[in-house]
Amino acid sequence: MLRPAALRTDTAAALWRVLSTAALVSLFTVFAIAHFQRWHSEGSVRGLGLVLDQALLAALFLLRRPARRVSGAPADWLLALGGTWLVLALRPAGRPLFGLDAPYLALQLVALAGTLLALGVLGRCFGIVAADRGLKTSGPYALVRHPVYATYLVGQIGYLLQNPSAWNLGVILLATACQLGRIHAEERLLRADPAYAAYAARVRWRLLPHVY
Repeated sequence: MLRPAALRTDTAAALWRVLSTAALVSLFTVFAIAHFQRWHSEGSVRGLGLVLDQALLAALFLLRRPARRVSGAPADWLLALGGTWLVLALRPAGRPLFGLDAPYLALQLVALAGTLLALGVLGRCFGIVAADRGLKTSGPYALVRHPVYATYLVGQIGYLLQNPSAWNLGVILLATACQLGRIHAEERLLRADPAYAAYAARVRWRLLPHVY
């Protein structure tokens, strides 16, 4: 029989799952509808790569594996949610920069392919908030410690070039700031594991080789 404290914890966890799932589905639905409407009116698929990328992340969020350790710091949760889901505030806008379209869509699709590769290695270890879901060191993780976040950034840049607006620029800058804070939060938690500390010493770069 569960004790009252354990029952409260289980109830809170179940409530969080329900509320977070409902919020994510709602945000993604609005995001997708805005793009479908623009595609229908223009006859083009601007932003397709990022829409597919966000659909993939939403699905993985729903299927993620429970973590062994999760950060309880509210700031870490805000950074994680901002870094992951703020991009759902992006909207189709304007005309592609310099009149180009296909190269920016190609950049998004390349980023999506990179995300698929990195997530294929990560599997169900995918998560949102800083947590210990197991260590991956092969494939793109042998080049940088956070390849999924690197591909996010590439795809978002491609989207911004295809849909330039002050709003989209602000959203991406804020999401990137959250993402950088999220990286530090994750590494602060993971470095308690000697295996991760050894991995970080071996793979120097967090996001971009020879840059950061």
